[in-house]
Amino acid sequence: MKTKLYIYLALSVSLVFSLPRANAQILVQFWDFNQFHPVTVTAGDSVGTIFSYINTAASDSTMDTWPLNAAYTAPLSSKGHIIYTRPTKIYGSGGTGQRDSILDEGSGGAFYYDYSSNKYSYFTTSDSGGAIGNGFIRARNPSDSCYLYIYAPTTGYKGISVNYAVSTSSSGAAQYNIISYSTNNGVTWKNLTQAMDTFNIGGVRYPDTLLINNTITATSGWYPVQINFASDTSVNNNANFILRFRPAGSNCSAPSHNDRYDNIAVLATGPSSIDELSSPVGGYTLYPNPASTSTTINGTYNGSKIVTVYNVLGQPVNSIQVEENKQFNINTEELSSGLYFVNIKETRTGNSYILKFVKN
Repeated sequence: MKTKLYIYLALSVSLVFSLPRANAQILVQFWDFNQFHPVTVTAGDSVGTIFSYINTAASDSTMDTWPLNAAYTAPLSSKGHIIYTRPTKIYGSGGTGQRDSILDEGSGGAFYYDYSSNKYSYFTTSDSGGAIGNGFIRARNPSDSCYLYIYAPTTGYKGISVNYAVSTSSSGAAQYNIISYSTNNGVTWKNLTQAMDTFNIGGVRYPDTLLINNTITATSGWYPVQINFASDTSVNNNANFILRFRPAGSNCSAPSHNDRYDNIAVLATGPSSIDELSSPVGGYTLYPNPASTSTTINGTYNGSKIVTVYNVLGQPVNSIQVEENKQFNINTEELSSGLYFVNIKETRTGNSYILKFVKN
């Protein structure tokens, strides 16, 4: 028994150190803003706000603009979303058309961090192939007291960074974004540190403040932003990770102009190690682990379920549908040695659970 345990621990340690490095990043969450529902470039759609449901220009029949869902989510995590709100102020006349803020869409977006390009396996069309072309979102003035919340679960992944592109309509747009983040679903907030970014204003570092309105963006040019959260390991494997932007500066209260965002990408250097992953939930267990030719999953749910096996890059390598069985087998004979994840999705409940195993 001790010999088997030592072999398993040695194999686990070997796998942890052989996971993909930073030059082989995994896309965990991604917003390209190319496919909007409703599909329109009419100003004032209020995507990302509750008022997208009562927009007089086009109704959100698919309920997909509030929250504004990610265009792509890696297999181990749940879908991310964006919410835009002004919790303390309301502008404009009253009635059903009243909005707490305006976040709408435009065309002519960025090509920085273009994971929707046909060069990548996540999408099959180019960045300009969406219904409104190469789209982006814009936070319109007045934007004082507004917040842009990016809910980005990192479940199953580590070495997290966030890349995106910014622009503005002109020099009259909001000058700054004050950026903070939460690892407990917004209960408390942390400021960015110098280890996470390279932001500076006039040569002076402000680790939590990005000069969004600069010589490049003020002429509608796109500017790449990279934030690296490797220094805070609590961001890893975290279902409650949120990134928050707050517009700031004297221009925020102006009646026009806007700040623009595109290609928001949450990236990971690799999947979490065995020890970092949470324990199995939903009553499912898996054995033997490590597996050789097959592994057996036991559960308490007797209904239909779809079972998909993923490798460490998040690529599906096997999928089966199980009908009304609490116990079932997964054939692992053809798999290469390494770490794998099993996603069990219950058809009736919609619940999904993640197990992991090592193939000898």
